[in-house]
Amino acid sequence: MQKELLKVALIGVGSVGKKYARMITAGEVPNMKLSAVVIRRDELIEWGESLVNTDGDNARIFRSAEELFETGESCYDAVIIATPHKTHKELALKAFAKGKAVLCDKPAAADIGEALAMQKAASESGRIYGMIFHQRLYPKYIRIKQMIDNGELGDIKRVCLINSRYLRTSYYHKSGSWRSSFAGEGGGALINQGQHILDMYQYLFGMPQKLFAAIPFGKYNDFIVDDEATIVMEYDNGKTGTFILSTGEACHEERLEIIGTKARILLEDDTLTITKHRDVCEYIKNEEVNSRQNMTFAEETIQFEKASEPYAQLFENFANAVLKGDESYLTVKGSEGINSLMLCASAYYSACKGIKVELPLEASDYKELMDELIKKEGENRFSLFFLFFVVKAVEQKIVPPGISFFKLFFLHDTVSVA
Repeated sequence: MQKELLKVALIGVGSVGKKYARMITAGEVPNMKLSAVVIRRDELIEWGESLVNTDGDNARIFRSAEELFETGESCYDAVIIATPHKTHKELALKAFAKGKAVLCDKPAAADIGEALAMQKAASESGRIYGMIFHQRLYPKYIRIKQMIDNGELGDIKRVCLINSRYLRTSYYHKSGSWRSSFAGEGGGALINQGQHILDMYQYLFGMPQKLFAAIPFGKYNDFIVDDEATIVMEYDNGKTGTFILSTGEACHEERLEIIGTKARILLEDDTLTITKHRDVCEYIKNEEVNSRQNMTFAEETIQFEKASEPYAQLFENFANAVLKGDESYLTVKGSEGINSLMLCASAYYSACKGIKVELPLEASDYKELMDELIKKEGENRFSLFFLFFVVKAVEQKIVPPGISFFKLFFLHDTVSVA
C-alpha cells in the first residue's frame, strides 16, 4: 500500500527555501512531497527544473505566488512560506482562502496586527497552521522543558539568557535590500536572529506581564535597527528574567541559567549542569543558621552531542497534522507564533519610548511606532545619499559655480527641516 504523502507548494527560494526544497525532494521527510515551487527569477529556473522527488515526479514551477493560487490549486494541499516576513500575511491569507494548510517560517510576520490576522484567517478556514521554530526539538531544551513541567526545579524565581551566537557582518546586512531595516524587515536582530531564542524563552518560562528593554540601536553597524538588546521581564508571581542578544560580539556565548527553589540549571552551549538541593524557601524559613551551613548539593552534568538541525522532524510533524487533521501533531502551532513577535515588538516599543511596557502591547500602538521608525529610517538614508553626492561632487569638481560644499549642506539641511 502506497504511503500517504502531503503535497506541498514552496514559496520563497532563498538560501532557507532552497534548503527546504532539497530536504523534501531527497525524501528526508517521509510523508511529504514537493509538488510545486514559486520561482520568479529566471536564473533559478534551471535549479527548479532539477527538483525531482524520490518518486520521480518533478516539482511544478510557477512564476509567481499569484499564478500558484490562481491556477495551481489542484496540485498541492499545503503551502510552505519561506519569504521575507513582510510578505507572510498576504501569502498566508491567500493560502487559507484557498483552503490550504500553512507552514510559515519565523517570524510569523513583521507586525503584531499582521500576525493576529493570520491567526484569525487560519481559525476561520479550519486549516492547519504551523510555525518553523525547530529549536524546540533540540534534546537539551526537551530535557529542560521536562524538568520544569515535572516540578524538579521547584518554583522558578530567576532566569538569565545570553546569546551572542549569531555574529553578522556588513556583508550579511547588505546581502538583501530588505535586511536589517524597519521598512524591509520590521527591525534588526530581535525580529530576525532573536525570534528562535525568544520563542524558546517564552516556551520554557511563559509570557511576562511587563518588560523593559535597553537597545543601543546601530551599536556595531551604520543602521538604525538593533544589533544588540537587553530585556528585563517581570511576572506577576515575582519571577524575573533577563534576555541579552548580540550579533556584534567576536566571542560566541550561549548561556541559560535557571534558578528554582529546588535546583539550579546552567546550560552553556551543549553542556547542561544540574545542581539540586533542598527547597530554599523552606530552608530560609526553618534553619537556625546564618547562611548555607546546612545546605547540601547534588550536581549532575549532561553533555549533549552536536546533531543536524531537526527541520525534517518538524516538517514530518506538520505533514502528520495535516494528513490526520489534528494540530496536536505540530511542533509549534501557528497561534504560538505571536508570542516571540510580541516580545520583540514590546522591546522595541519600550526602548523607543523609554518606558516599561505591559503585555500584550496593542497592535495599533506598535503600528504607529513602526510607521514613525520607517519614516525616520527613510530620512536618514536620504541624508546619507545626499552627503555622498556632495562629497563626490566636490571631489570631481562638478559643483555648480558659486555653490560651496557648505552651501549645499545648508540647503540640504533646510530642505530636511521643512
